[in-house]
Amino acid sequence: MATASAASSFLVPATAIAPTPSACPSTVPKNKKNAAGRRRRTLQCRASGRRGDDEDSRLLWLPRREVLTGLGGVAASFVGYPDLASIALEANPVESCRRGEKVTEKLVECSDPNRDFPCPPASRVPIVDFTPEARVTRVRRPAHLLDPEYQEKYREAVGKMRALDGSNPLSFAAQAAVHQSYCDGHYRLDPTEKNRPFDVHFSWIFAPWHRMYIYFYERALGQLIGDDTFALPYWNWDAPAGMGIPAIFKQGVSTADNPLYDPYRNMENMDALLDLDYLKKPRRDTIPFEPPTDPAARAKYDDAVQTNLCTIYLQQVRDGKGPRAFLGEKLCSESSFRVKEINERSKRRQADGQSSKVSPSKSQSQGTLERMAHTTVHVWTGRANPATCSAEQGGVVGHDGKPHCQVDMGFLGTAGRDPLFYSHHANVDRMWHIWSTRLGGKGFDDPEWLDTSFVFYDDYRSPRLVRMKFRDVLDATRLGYTYDKESEAALPWLNSKPTRFSGGGKAKAKAAPKVASEFPLTLTDEAVDVPAVAVPARQAGKDLVLLIEGIEYDPQINNKFDVVINVAREDAARVGPKDSEYAGSFSAVPSSNAAGGTLVGKFTLALDGVLADLGLAGASAVDIVLVPHTEGEIKLYLPPTIENA
Repeated sequence: MATASAASSFLVPATAIAPTPSACPSTVPKNKKNAAGRRRRTLQCRASGRRGDDEDSRLLWLPRREVLTGLGGVAASFVGYPDLASIALEANPVESCRRGEKVTEKLVECSDPNRDFPCPPASRVPIVDFTPEARVTRVRRPAHLLDPEYQEKYREAVGKMRALDGSNPLSFAAQAAVHQSYCDGHYRLDPTEKNRPFDVHFSWIFAPWHRMYIYFYERALGQLIGDDTFALPYWNWDAPAGMGIPAIFKQGVSTADNPLYDPYRNMENMDALLDLDYLKKPRRDTIPFEPPTDPAARAKYDDAVQTNLCTIYLQQVRDGKGPRAFLGEKLCSESSFRVKEINERSKRRQADGQSSKVSPSKSQSQGTLERMAHTTVHVWTGRANPATCSAEQGGVVGHDGKPHCQVDMGFLGTAGRDPLFYSHHANVDRMWHIWSTRLGGKGFDDPEWLDTSFVFYDDYRSPRLVRMKFRDVLDATRLGYTYDKESEAALPWLNSKPTRFSGGGKAKAKAAPKVASEFPLTLTDEAVDVPAVAVPARQAGKDLVLLIEGIEYDPQINNKFDVVINVAREDAARVGPKDSEYAGSFSAVPSSNAAGGTLVGKFTLALDGVLADLGLAGASAVDIVLVPHTEGEIKLYLPPTIENA
């Protein structure tokens, strides 16, 4: 069996890659119908990797067909697996959200903006439907509490996965490529007309897709060491003892020393306390993970821990009530922001001599499970963006044809190359498990969600394709795993309810406030007051939500803005997750954009909890302050509105 490093010869260097190569070749059957009489289309995508020295691939690119078929070894082998891992959003119509349109199999295709290259033959590997596991055999435990024997077992499993030939769809390189292709714009919605990027983030697809993905990753690890009881350890970042990178991932100086090591993390945070408000500007000073003895330092430490616990409380309890709030909005083929306005904005940018590339959003709004701790942990862990970026410096060529250096966890296209990513997502999955069991949360009963399906590879020895539906993964025990009981018995965030901001109620500004009088509005450094936003009477059976549409942003940089309720503008920047007035934030893990330029998306926040905390359940209007924390600028085309949903 070829080693991981032997796969490096076939990959074209970053500097030699042509702009926007065909990243996701697919074969779309024409004029064929399924048993129900509907056309179906299978999404297909494959990836190949390059490895340098003893490190992971720095350039996990999806080359043109002629590159694949003209070379031997790993590259040629991928032709046999064109459906690499999560092949298919099996084209059941997914009803779009308001102002969108229905997403059907006719709108989904895997391709690039540059569609000049033909697709390879479809895979002849048969697809079987998932069969629930008969019993629970795997118990996931916190990574920082693993005994030495289990630590060695974990290292051995990942080491063997790294050593698999890259042509094996269960290899570490291929598993990383799955996340890259599905999370960095390689899939498209209706490329012949609207050319929307498809992404498993930003919608109700996020949680089920990632549960499926790490399920097969975990199974492969157990198979590689001959242990069907092996369970993927989780990064327990929701408890103070786990609010730091677990030691098992930090040992050594290379992947040769430790298969769980990754050199492309933010080294300033390797021994630091996790900061779940990390994207806030200015950032707090880095705090060592070990609790200090100095009283002043200990006070800062305790404050940071409490901020983290309040963040999880808001995510799981106050602001995560109901499936829309916690799991996200329906997948939409259109940005909720009107395409006509996007086109008008593009024309204005072109007239001003700027880039005219403005793309609609990848899908729709994130739930609290995705946009809160999940996003921040990604960015906090990934290597900070250096002043210069190249493939030689660890840069990775994204779908836009440019190198990116916010690697590995800090960039969606590279996140799967860090073994820590999978333990991070095991805890994200655990948060969903706790929400749906101990906290009584219930997923969607919409059949369009329940019957959405993806296909993954299983069994590294003789890879086969397995189709799973979302309804198959709602109960983790049907997948043969659960989480340690101790983790559910001790949830320190469960009672970490935020308190009123120390600045008091609605104070008057000392200086003339910056009031949003007209839109479009640009957010850069200053907070903006949007006064007297009307609150409609709450309708029975519905929730009040804050809706902000037409958010234009550069997806390649860190973007965030906080939403604060009834606080003076000059105080709003001091409000955070520990304060009742904090309603939530817009944020996203950086990614490339195949079209270049910016994306336009939407943001919804559940408001019933924050209004109740502030004693405003019957208020007719509230003042909203938008506090930007962006490395560039964020455009808002439409003013915030509060609606029953």
